[in-house]
Amino acid sequence: MDREQRITNIFQSYREVNKVFYHLMLNVAQEHGITPIQLMTLRILKEQPQAGLSFLAAKLNLNNSTTCGIIDRMVKADLVTRERSGTDRRAVNLSLTDRGKALWNETEATRMKMFLPLLQLSVEEENEFHRIQQKILSILRDAREEV
Repeated sequence: MDREQRITNIFQSYREVNKVFYHLMLNVAQEHGITPIQLMTLRILKEQPQAGLSFLAAKLNLNNSTTCGIIDRMVKADLVTRERSGTDRRAVNLSLTDRGKALWNETEATRMKMFLPLLQLSVEEENEFHRIQQKILSILRDAREEV
């Protein structure tokens, strides 16, 4: 197998796995009446209560304007609250409402059920997967910095 085919095979494999993960997340989100990006927002705010908009945008890999629109819709749906920071009047802290927390718990149960088949991997296979993935990430990050 030549170099180009090897690179194509690695890239295609990642694309296929990513596509399946995305569709599973889409199914989880749709089952609960939200979008995948809102599902990710729920997770981030569950893990990081009182997060700021810029922090959330960075975690979502989106700009502040797009993230603000997502938060606007989630505030209207009573899933998220915005509160002015006590230390910086320009800053806004974001938190899940009780409804947002309950929705996160429901979606998490659904997500865990959908991804449970991943436990068919042995611990050794999982460790090897993580090792290879970290190596690929390191190689690609180094290549990105060289460009």
